[in-house]
Amino acid sequence: MAPRKCGAAMEKEAMPAVLQWFEHECEPATAQSLTDALGSKFGKQLVQETLERCVSEQRLHVKDIKKTRVFFPSVSVADSCTEEERDTNYKRSDFIQQIYRQRSVISLLSTEVGTTSQVPTAAKRAATIAALSDEYTVLRQRLEALRKSTGKNVDSKRDISFLIHRYKKAREMWKERKRIALRVIDATLGDSCGPQDLSELFGLTTDEQANTSLVDTAVPLP
Repeated sequence: MAPRKCGAAMEKEAMPAVLQWFEHECEPATAQSLTDALGSKFGKQLVQETLERCVSEQRLHVKDIKKTRVFFPSVSVADSCTEEERDTNYKRSDFIQQIYRQRSVISLLSTEVGTTSQVPTAAKRAATIAALSDEYTVLRQRLEALRKSTGKNVDSKRDISFLIHRYKKAREMWKERKRIALRVIDATLGDSCGPQDLSELFGLTTDEQANTSLVDTAVPLP
């Protein structure tokens, strides 16, 4: 039970102490600043509750500035202050409001700085650009090499097609000349002249004897 009596006693002492401070200082205060001003004799929670009770009993006035509640002395308490104290009180109140406005601006600037700090630095951007440029150069070189390789393949295909065409044409010419030669031999010597006679009498060797016939040993081509 002792702690409860001690707590109740502290609550009874808190109200006079708070009102006495406002009567003597005649200036606005927050729960935290008043707790510090009273030398932390009372806890912040108790000071806060006491201030709210004083407001409900119209012994103090309160104004919410941003997210902070600022308490002011009532008219009766303010009347007991001198003109100089009241003037100082108004100046302090205005100064406190300016402080909270500046805090709001600082908070916005801090957020902006945080956002800006996420943007890459000039050095980082330069490094990224250099890396992309190197990659572009490599890709460009690969593209040029691919184009040249494709061009060579096209030229090779053209060369092969030309060779096949010439080979086929040569075969046709050989066939035609062989046919004419055989007709001349048949018309001149008749059937009595065989391959051996041609070789001995005229020095002619047939493709069959030389095993070079473009008909029997022709290379298969597309």
